[in-house]
Amino acid sequence: VGGDGTMLGVARSLASSRVQLVGINHGRLGFITDISLADWRTALSAILDGVYDAEDRILLSARALRDGPEIWHDICLNDVVVSRSSRSGMIELQVDVDGVYMYNQRADGLIVATPTGSTAYALSAGGPILAPDVPGFTIVPVCPHSLTARPLVVSDRSIVKISMSNCYDGAVLSVDGRKGIPLLLGDEILLSRSAHLTRLIKYSHGFFDKLRTKLHWGGKPVG
Repeated sequence: VGGDGTMLGVARSLASSRVQLVGINHGRLGFITDISLADWRTALSAILDGVYDAEDRILLSARALRDGPEIWHDICLNDVVVSRSSRSGMIELQVDVDGVYMYNQRADGLIVATPTGSTAYALSAGGPILAPDVPGFTIVPVCPHSLTARPLVVSDRSIVKISMSNCYDGAVLSVDGRKGIPLLLGDEILLSRSAHLTRLIKYSHGFFDKLRTKLHWGGKPVG
């Protein structure tokens, strides 16, 4: 019971246990905690009777390396964000996918999001919406200093490496909107699909219905 942030925290904590999650929205948007407080009794009764759909959601595994050794690791349901610190200007990042150089990006930051996270911060930064069952991640630059920078979708079997080419007065790494760790010049972040899944129990809203009702995407069908 809570908002989407509560669900994200519980999903991280219980990822290895395969416990199925039901979200009752006591927050604002409620995109993944999609059962309303007004409907919780009806919804939970139906779920206990077996009337529900289940969705497996992929998770991202994130590791930070400094001069070789790992200094931090975590998993997330929504996204991993590398961003400038509050006291710095733009940061410069090198991105490699599966060991192949992709680009250097000067920007305020970079978001790597799961399909679940594609409707969160990544969407606000101009990234694409991925349906929950799409086996991919989206890589979205934040305020890039370029006229040609575009979001990109890669396979969820890929390994994405982000290297701090220049972070001026510092940068920050965070997962699912949590307070992050400081990054230094030369640090590397390795992102890959986690071995764990989160299973969400869905009672009412389909994905496209939620896009319309909660994100005001499009309108109602004609006729």
